[in-house]
Amino acid sequence: MAAGGEAPKPKRVAPRRQRGEPLRAKGRRPTKRAAAGALRTLPTKDKRTDAPVVLSCMGVSVRFGGLAALADVDLLVREGEIVGLIGPNGAGKTTLMECISGFQNVVGGSITCRNQDVLPLLPGQRADLGIGRTLQNVKLFPYLTVTDNVRVALHRHMHHGVLQDAFRLPPAIKEEKAILAEARQLVELIGMQAFAEKFAAELSYGTLRLLELACMLALKPNLLLLDEPASGISQKETEALGPLLLRIREQTGATILMIEHDMPLIMSLSDWVYVLDAGQNLAEGTTDVVQANPAVIEAYLGTPAEQRKVAATAKKRGREDTKRPLLLEVEGLDVFYDTVQVLYGVDLHVRKGERIALLGTNGAGKSTVLKAASGLVPARAGTIRWKGEDVASMQAEAIVRKGLGHVPGGRGLFPTLSVAENLRMGGYIYSSPKEVQEGIERVVNYFPWITERLSQPAGTLSGGELQQLATARALVAQPELLMIDELSLGLAPVVIERLMDTVQRLWEDEDLTILIVEQQASFALGYTDRAYFLEKGEVRYEGSSAGLNERPDLLRSVFLAGASAGFGGS
Repeated sequence: MAAGGEAPKPKRVAPRRQRGEPLRAKGRRPTKRAAAGALRTLPTKDKRTDAPVVLSCMGVSVRFGGLAALADVDLLVREGEIVGLIGPNGAGKTTLMECISGFQNVVGGSITCRNQDVLPLLPGQRADLGIGRTLQNVKLFPYLTVTDNVRVALHRHMHHGVLQDAFRLPPAIKEEKAILAEARQLVELIGMQAFAEKFAAELSYGTLRLLELACMLALKPNLLLLDEPASGISQKETEALGPLLLRIREQTGATILMIEHDMPLIMSLSDWVYVLDAGQNLAEGTTDVVQANPAVIEAYLGTPAEQRKVAATAKKRGREDTKRPLLLEVEGLDVFYDTVQVLYGVDLHVRKGERIALLGTNGAGKSTVLKAASGLVPARAGTIRWKGEDVASMQAEAIVRKGLGHVPGGRGLFPTLSVAENLRMGGYIYSSPKEVQEGIERVVNYFPWITERLSQPAGTLSGGELQQLATARALVAQPELLMIDELSLGLAPVVIERLMDTVQRLWEDEDLTILIVEQQASFALGYTDRAYFLEKGEVRYEGSSAGLNERPDLLRSVFLAGASAGFGGS
């Protein structure tokens, strides 16, 4: 729990529209997608319950340096609802949840819980109001039993003091018995009776997610904030999660706001759905309305014009040239994070000179494929070969020396070091400073702005500049294969297009081979020859980029849980 003084009171921003009016992109120039979203008619108010408002976010804005992470976002949650919050990676969903729970300050707007202003309150005080939250990463006591983990959370509400407890006075004994009984009831509610006396360290990741939920319920919240509750759990566990959340709502009367990338799950549960894109409201409504909304489909799959452009450019490239030598071969790859399996028998190959797109939703395993190929995570089963040589057991440094470059998700830069110092980090494989400098001079030809910013701390750069710097750093070592993880994350469409054009020039001039991980299908498919599509750690599609573009059924089934409206891919 965060500690410290009282959070500064941000400026209040009065709402500029009435609920039910079309959403507008406010406070900055509208993006193409935001403009498209403004054209639609939102569902009328009478399609939503008139229950009291539990949570109100109006005009919420957050900035990280020069980046507008949230721009005048509005959201309402009414009593008894399950409200879904969806959007592409980097849309600002988790940032909004951080604002609601008190871990992120806002620069504008208001947040109220049951008509009480929560912005001046610390996270613990917001929890006292009934706001409970789970995190993307589980935080539990590994060497306490399941029941004892829940008891720890229940102790927040106990009334006896330390002395009564130390001397085992009757009030303390009575309350401890009541807490134990309540802990057992919560364990039973989430269906974990069989694990009640097991240590948390002995449980699978999916079971730990359930235990985290029980601990949150022990805090007696009336508003549950769930951040990707299905992330990292098996298909069977995901299927059981939906009925569990409905049971929790029925038995506790809780209201739920949930972020989730598993579209079938969130669409089957939600009474109302909000969609964010690039930190702005894009759409809201019932699940049917949102799934059929052209602006939402565009946010995930691209505009009709973008899809036609993808189809035209991808078809020109034809089929895979099997005469080209193989660089990277991945066969039957299984990868685990602790006890959680994230890749299931993945097969992938990259030939010299190819441009490959690796697509899928958040949590599909895309980044893990790159990490395994780079030697950053171990393979539990399967083979990884570079030019025919087994590299699965090699250290990451040795793999880089062989010609494989990796631009990691999150960019992996050193914010307090200068631009020049970050670039020099990419040349550690060279034996002399002269070689490092020559490598830097070569790559800045593609990023000319860098020459004027060499002494500037990397942490002061914009998102687009950071992505370019991370790419330039990887190129200093002159890789044969450049793997780029989430190039578009958090960037405006015009910046992404500029970066992709630079990657295209590198492919042409440097004889590079490209493997790019993306969520935005329209951008990636328009620049690549072949594509792989991952879902829940398994390959669902392998073939030409043009072929995947002609499979809107597959793309929508994963990204939008089978949305039927939209536009053709061919």
